[in-house]
Amino acid sequence: MGDPGAFLKATLEGQPTELARLLHDGAVKPAAGRLHGSRRIFLVGTGTSFHGALAGQFILRSAGLEAWAVRAFEFANYPPAVHGDDGLILLSHRGSKRFSRDSLTSFMASNPHWIAVTGEASALEGEGVLHTVEQERSPVHTASHTSAMLRVAQIACELGHPGWRASLADIPETVASAIRLRDQVAAAVTDMNLDSVVHFVGGGPARATSYEGALKLREAAHRVSAEGHDVEGILHGPLISIQDGQSAVVVAQPGPSLERAREVTAALRTIGVMVLAVGPSAGLVGATLGVVTPEVDEVLAPLINVIPLQWLAYEASRRMGVDADTFRRDEPGYAAAQKEFTL
Repeated sequence: MGDPGAFLKATLEGQPTELARLLHDGAVKPAAGRLHGSRRIFLVGTGTSFHGALAGQFILRSAGLEAWAVRAFEFANYPPAVHGDDGLILLSHRGSKRFSRDSLTSFMASNPHWIAVTGEASALEGEGVLHTVEQERSPVHTASHTSAMLRVAQIACELGHPGWRASLADIPETVASAIRLRDQVAAAVTDMNLDSVVHFVGGGPARATSYEGALKLREAAHRVSAEGHDVEGILHGPLISIQDGQSAVVVAQPGPSLERAREVTAALRTIGVMVLAVGPSAGLVGATLGVVTPEVDEVLAPLINVIPLQWLAYEASRRMGVDADTFRRDEPGYAAAQKEFTL
């Protein structure tokens, strides 16, 4: 593929097919059995995988389970008190990250109640490993993120009784509907200021979406700086540093966070910020522009609302003249910098 970002684009567009396949592969039931009876479940990951863990904790809680997302570095180095009736779900694209593996190794040394949600041909194999998709050719992960969240939702259905269970079968088509919003996202990107910090805001499960949106934009269009905020936290300090003429993306999802999202949007626009709202309630928060996504249960919404943000990252990379598939590996300075640490 010679077109810049072609691998990212192809993987992004292929997500409905991959999600439909995972819904029918029969792999979840035996894996989920390893967590039956767990008093608490820790969801552990790094980067995008941690964002999946954040969304996953809300998914599991909605099924009546106690669940907590923890960054892999912290779980490995500053672990919580783990008991014999606790469970662990590790999220990892490749299963090769240092602190993700350390987290799993330390947990499994004394506790068999674990699952590793990881891509095919992962460094993690064997009993307890639940696969998602083929390893992505673009380093800007998209399908492995949505598929990991779907796997957590499938686990929740096996371990509990979520009210959204019946709607899980509709997720692939709902994601396909969100993918068809590309033109709206592309039009919105032309109105965004990419020469300054772009702020992403979301509350509750949408906090994971805001963090992921900021990360995707940085990864795909590395000339752009972006920050992810939770809908309450942005009002307690960060707002003061946001400037007239900057751009923001607010996740407008029905639920307890929506009214705060409306207030944040009003404050941002008063400052002079161009606000793009993304979500089923995008037209209700007073944003400059809105991209309305299909409505699903709030805890499943991160699978849907992240899709326009993936497109935003792709379209921004094209606007900035960046090949989203390179990850700056073709720049000697950044190649040298990556030799200073081990992921």
